[in-house]
Amino acid sequence: MTETATRLIKRFGQDATLTKTTEEPTDPWGGGGTVTVDHTVTVAVTEYTVEERANSFIADTDLRVFVTAGVEPVKGDDLTIGGETYRVERVGILGPDGVVICYELRVSR
Repeated sequence: MTETATRLIKRFGQDATLTKTTEEPTDPWGGGGTVTVDHTVTVAVTEYTVEERANSFIADTDLRVFVTAGVEPVKGDDLTIGGETYRVERVGILGPDGVVICYELRVSR
C-alpha cells in the first residue's frame, strides 16, 4: 500500500522543498542558534471543497498537500511549491497500524 501511494504521488505530484528550522546548541555552554535544513519532497496538491471550508478554520487560500513518507513534516515547517512558500498548519498521518503511507498537510500562505 505504501508503495502504491508513493508511486501515485510521484507520478501525479511535483517536487517541493520542506524547510525545517530548529534551535540547536552551537557551543558547549548551551548557546543556541537556528539551524535550517531543506529537504526535497514529492507532493500532490489539492484544494479543499466548499463543504470542508464551511464552519472550519480552513482559509480560502489553504491547500491540502499529500507528501510521500520519508522526512516527517511538523506544524510550523515551511513548504515551497512552485516558488510559493506555505506554512504547515496541520499534519495528519495516513497509514494503518502505525505504518506511514504518506502525510496529509494543511498549508497556508
